[in-house]
Amino acid sequence: MQKGHLLQFSCQCCQQPIQFSVFDVEKNVVGGVNCPDCGIMYDFSDEALLRQLRKFENLCRQIHLSEEILSNTSVGIYVGDREIKIPYKILLTRLNSTLDLMVGERPLTITFRIEPTKDMPSLDHYSKIL
Repeated sequence: MQKGHLLQFSCQCCQQPIQFSVFDVEKNVVGGVNCPDCGIMYDFSDEALLRQLRKFENLCRQIHLSEEILSNTSVGIYVGDREIKIPYKILLTRLNSTLDLMVGERPLTITFRIEPTKDMPSLDHYSKIL
């Protein structure tokens, strides 16, 4: 899987994690996504759900397209009288967000994570700079 296109939610029957790619969601609409453990199928034909997943897909694509700019961007925080700059690429590797939806009468939380890019220096490199 590449940068940030992995979605995961817990099966409402057996609570096992179900993972799928947001970039393949349009293909999955026909057959849905099956739980690998109990086999229950989740149908993605609900238009509200598809709209939210498409928006997330667009966000992932934009982050991927903006990688060149984000590579040179940092977020500064003040600790006492000292400013610490955290490279945005590190923040992206720690981004853990959820999309909360209702499936029928039950809430469903879909978790997604922007995955680290392959060319990012190790965290040791940044700790030496600080």
